[in-house]
Amino acid sequence: MARFRGIYSIAQSPFDEMGGFMWDDFEREVDWIVRAGAHGLVWPVMASEFTVLSTRERVQGMKVCVDVVGGRIPVVIGVADTSKDGAVYLAEQAAAAGADSIIAMPPWATHMNRNHLFEDYYLALAATVNPMPVMIQNCGPPLGSSLPGKFVVELCAKIDNVSYLKEEKPPQGHAISEVMELAGPEVLGVFSGAGCKWIFTEYKRGVCGNMPSSMFTDIDAQIWNLLEEGKEAEARTIHNTRLILENALTSMPARAARKTVMVRRGVFSVAGGRNQLDELDDIDRAEIDYAYALLEPYFTV
Repeated sequence: MARFRGIYSIAQSPFDEMGGFMWDDFEREVDWIVRAGAHGLVWPVMASEFTVLSTRERVQGMKVCVDVVGGRIPVVIGVADTSKDGAVYLAEQAAAAGADSIIAMPPWATHMNRNHLFEDYYLALAATVNPMPVMIQNCGPPLGSSLPGKFVVELCAKIDNVSYLKEEKPPQGHAISEVMELAGPEVLGVFSGAGCKWIFTEYKRGVCGNMPSSMFTDIDAQIWNLLEEGKEAEARTIHNTRLILENALTSMPARAARKTVMVRRGVFSVAGGRNQLDELDDIDRAEIDYAYALLEPYFTV
């Protein structure tokens, strides 16, 4: 199997105004991510609001991802749960659905506090999906455990098919350099997170890709492809324009803002949420209109 590399876009989870999962929107989003040029697809992780999804929805959704993608790009399924047993069950379902890889942070509600517990957790996941590659997602609190770089690299060395890292604990750039310097051939690649905000320094640190939320998939794929071609100046022109909209969204209710962009892009039918209903005001919408118009010339889908 070719090594994973590039923009692995994270599918968001679409909800209606009452929190019901919008399956038609989700299928449309998965296909749109592929057509937008993503090099891989990831679901469900933090940007997918995985903590509010039921187990039944997660199992159904992983099947939708694999079926709709249809082998066009790799599918990475998030299996993190509140316990090892829960994560192992989700890993079993991901393997049965035909996923290409799984990704998991350690249990996120009650955190593990001993190294042998983390090791046992990833050993169980790896054994469940062997020889499928397993990715460790290492992020900061409140959900993440902020594992030391030396320890996550040791896990890759000890467990044969634990072979990729998504390193995003702060400070993300230095955390990436730490694991890159420690990693041997057992680490096949290190992905970064934080929505491509620092993609240029991360690329120079040696990442194999980034896992951003889906709303800028075509933009992020273009930026990565230009970097691969050695065209940093062109990539920065697009990225600078992207940051105007990204910066605007960070001042707004996050879920509503991201999903409003997906509605504007014709992917989602509504910008709903689950459990918490966030709304944008007229000032928010006007700022999105301004920044969206600047970025729109770079859209490809």
